[in-house]
Amino acid sequence: MHWKVPLTTLTIGEEEQTAAMRVLRSGWLSMGPEVEAFEHEFAQAVGSSFAIATANATDALALCYDATGVNRGEEVAMCALTFVASLNVAMRRGEKPILIDITSEDDLTISVDDLEKKISSDTKLVVTMPYGGFPPDMKRIIRVAQRHGTPIVEDACHATLARHDGKHLGTFGDAGVFSFFGNKNMTTGEGGMIVTNQRAIAERVRLMRNHGMTRNTHDHYMGRRTDYDVIVAGHNFRMDDMRAAIGREQLKKLPEANKRRGEIAVRIRERLVKEAPSLKFPFAGANQEESSHHLLPVILPAGNPRERFAREMHRQGVQTSVHYRPLHRLRHTTGLWREDPKLPVLESIEDRLVTLPLGPGFTEEQIDLVVESTVKALH
Repeated sequence: MHWKVPLTTLTIGEEEQTAAMRVLRSGWLSMGPEVEAFEHEFAQAVGSSFAIATANATDALALCYDATGVNRGEEVAMCALTFVASLNVAMRRGEKPILIDITSEDDLTISVDDLEKKISSDTKLVVTMPYGGFPPDMKRIIRVAQRHGTPIVEDACHATLARHDGKHLGTFGDAGVFSFFGNKNMTTGEGGMIVTNQRAIAERVRLMRNHGMTRNTHDHYMGRRTDYDVIVAGHNFRMDDMRAAIGREQLKKLPEANKRRGEIAVRIRERLVKEAPSLKFPFAGANQEESSHHLLPVILPAGNPRERFAREMHRQGVQTSVHYRPLHRLRHTTGLWREDPKLPVLESIEDRLVTLPLGPGFTEEQIDLVVESTVKALH
């Protein structure tokens, strides 16, 4: 379908095409100099000591779970309103996911109050997510985790270059994970990045990313290392140089793209507050300047079925989405929890949560159509 207003827009242009061609002409396509440069530039951009590029963000999460020491049978606490990757990684590794409620209708991030109730000595990892680019209460989360000696991994896939109290999201915990999937604020098609300030985590991640080998192919080619060993059963979670070259160009554009997303989000919200006052806007009172504005979520009024709203928006050529179905509502989790995970706040809004379109390239006409279509779909 050709959308008049797609869910988002990309910033891919001639710069990315030139970068990709540079790699093709270089004769070196796998993990090499472009990946090294991308890692260095990304670490500088977010203020992290180390950055390690991966094939995708799900692989990055798996590497972080391993590097922070969580093992089979141990608990991983995560918000029930997040992308399924955090859950799937835990399930595949044989870990026990503990679902935490959201804070409120105004704040869709992990509830620290609920985390305090559910965390225990068996909880060996806490996974946070800045929903839509807006941060959870990281200071309180860190205090809770430290009392239990529990590491934190930030799933910061919504929040590349977003900040919280002046510090980049993804750098608060023991490690942070970013995604460069095609719908993210910056994209390489597929791809991910891990950041950390802990050398031990960085070394473990680099080792596990490349089959557990003590050297990589580019080191061998450059004559930096001639012999190698395999010291652990690792994975092939590497990023290639073409994606890294594209990522370097995308990273340059990201500050302006995030700023533009924020401006458009504020304009749409301000108009809808007047023209559709029954809508509720999470994060309306949050710091808009520090957010990456990855998503524009709204909560429909009671009695307005989400399916009907989405159909009417689609009929007008405006794409919407749902971020996300709660983890305990997914078919493959049936029977995973013996007891009710107790998520009253999330369950009170789960059927009314809708994501409106938001992209840095939206025209005035597209902004108008989002507002007008939303008002029509409600009435």
